[in-house]
Amino acid sequence: MKTKVSQSITLLVIVFIFAYQAQAENIRNFDHDYNLTIAVTINKDDQIMGQLAYSSYAPEFPIQLITFNPIVGVIHSTAYVFEMVEKVIVMKNVHRIKVRCINDKYGTGDIIMGTIDFRNETKPKIHLVTESGTTYISNITEKGKKAHKKYIPNVWLGH
Repeated sequence: MKTKVSQSITLLVIVFIFAYQAQAENIRNFDHDYNLTIAVTINKDDQIMGQLAYSSYAPEFPIQLITFNPIVGVIHSTAYVFEMVEKVIVMKNVHRIKVRCINDKYGTGDIIMGTIDFRNETKPKIHLVTESGTTYISNITEKGKKAHKKYIPNVWLGH
């Protein structure tokens, strides 16, 4: 009888240890499931609007950007993909990232760095700057929202 009680207690202790380790692993890797679409402004130019996608799922490129630029009343759209150079999870749903655009025909392949804060998923905040400190991508401004309504009202840019 003592051996059965002893075995039961040992089994419970082992189960508890494994369950606690699994819980600790989940706490440490809490940002493993996200998929955001953020309305952004490019280069602080309120005319160039964009839709930035940031995802933890297995796309080849976790950050993708589509820009919409009205030139003489015609909308020109361009897609960009970024390779992740570095990602640091500062806290739950706040990531500090460094990326490089791999298909920017205007850029020089500079590192773009900054923060994506999606603690409030309906109003995520993004601020990415170039190595020289110039704002490259930020949340859409009021002027950008007006341009969006004027030129591409049927395109959802994101939150």
